[in-house]
Amino acid sequence: MEIKNIESNKLSFYRTNHRFKNYAEFSSIEEFEEYHQWAKKSNVDFYILGNGSNTLFGRKNIKTLVLKNNLSKAIRSISPERVEVTSSTLVIELLKYCYEKSLDSFYYLASVPATVGGALAMNAGRGKEHNLTIYDFVESVTFFDGDKIRTLKADEIDRSYRKTIFTGINNFLIMSAIFSFPHTQFNENPIAARREWSKKFQDYNSPNCGSVFKNSDPKIIQKLKGLKIGKTNFSSKTFNWINNYSENSLPILLLIKVAQFLHIINSRKIDLELIKVD
Repeated sequence: MEIKNIESNKLSFYRTNHRFKNYAEFSSIEEFEEYHQWAKKSNVDFYILGNGSNTLFGRKNIKTLVLKNNLSKAIRSISPERVEVTSSTLVIELLKYCYEKSLDSFYYLASVPATVGGALAMNAGRGKEHNLTIYDFVESVTFFDGDKIRTLKADEIDRSYRKTIFTGINNFLIMSAIFSFPHTQFNENPIAARREWSKKFQDYNSPNCGSVFKNSDPKIIQKLKGLKIGKTNFSSKTFNWINNYSENSLPILLLIKVAQFLHIINSRKIDLELIKVD
């Protein structure tokens, strides 16, 4: 077991710079369990980091034990339409596999730089109005609950919009999932089509973590487009999106606070989609 004190701007797609007082990487369940036990004994929260695509670090000095998931990447065919995928595998790698095998899949996530584990934890989907999520293709998820390895079928996993029992700082480590992807025929490359859509409608000109709020009032968020604090701003191009050029996360937090305050005074509901880690 090796817990490091490091400084980095590589652990979040916002590319903010932080001092991580407790950082470690694990490549096996045994290693993860050691770190899990250390966190319990030390009374320290811990956070399982996938690719950092939805992670907001809230302080300069992060006390939380940040555990980087370095489990082996693998896509294992069970049958022509069923595969087992490890949690550290990138979503785009799985989508490329599906396309090569002429399988239907969650191609709307082709522009999301997440791991499969992160996408499962967040119940990643296309958007509330579309009612499509990664779990439309999930048969079961295998995870370590802090004491033992368990497997739950998709309908046994408590989840809601952009949330599951695995979301955020918790004891559960997703190890792998079994997916069922029906065969289909393509009129175009769905990965390329999604990336073209992303170029047109999503703002990737600077570091970002995608959508900021999972629930908000569209009228209020629309008025915040272009609002800037320092080197950070709500995107003028993409709804509910913060672009960042600052090494400090404070401007991001201030923009979030502005949005939350406007919702409070207007008696509107707002919920953060980003996972905030301190």
